[in-house]
Amino acid sequence: MTENCPLCKAKAEVFYDDLKSRFYLCNNCKAVYRDPEQLPGLVQEKDRYTLHQNSLEDQGYLRFVSPLIQTVKKVTAKNKSGLDFGCGHSPVISELLKKEGYEVDNFDPIFYPELEIVKNQYDFIICSEVIEHFHNPRVEFLKLYEALAAKGKLFCSTCLYSEQVDFATWYYKNDFTHVFLYQVETLEFIREKFGFSSVKIDDRVISFSKY
Repeated sequence: MTENCPLCKAKAEVFYDDLKSRFYLCNNCKAVYRDPEQLPGLVQEKDRYTLHQNSLEDQGYLRFVSPLIQTVKKVTAKNKSGLDFGCGHSPVISELLKKEGYEVDNFDPIFYPELEIVKNQYDFIICSEVIEHFHNPRVEFLKLYEALAAKGKLFCSTCLYSEQVDFATWYYKNDFTHVFLYQVETLEFIREKFGFSSVKIDDRVISFSKY
């Protein structure tokens, strides 16, 4: 069986199928993605995301997002404007950055859908554990690129797949809302396809720079 990759449109073949979940591997951009027939609906996604209990009082979550926040603080001046894209129902990251003196808007297609991000130009955009949920990554990354100002930066966090990972036992694929998974080659494809000047990978934190 073959399928067209939602990022690069190249042909992909079945990579993994355990009768409950089927994933394809793109031969071009090396993305691994869930069978389109198994994509969750909006109600299913909302129910799943509502279970997230992220808060400013949750020390475990604060430690989890700390590398992303520290990366933003290291390379972005405090007078810059930012966007927390896919902030969820509790936008903890934007609140933490606001306390540090940054201006940060919130957008989430389910919980904060009012903001028209294409009408804004941001110095930085944050996607914390978001890009693996993209049903149509080609559209979403174009949207993110266009919302960045010149010299802007896109900071993402996700868990990358590699051949060293045993996909059958990999926990990250088991969340049914994790529908599009990335390899290093996938990130390089995104950099080139959408016109980013560079991409830097530091464990789970991925930084794209715009010219």
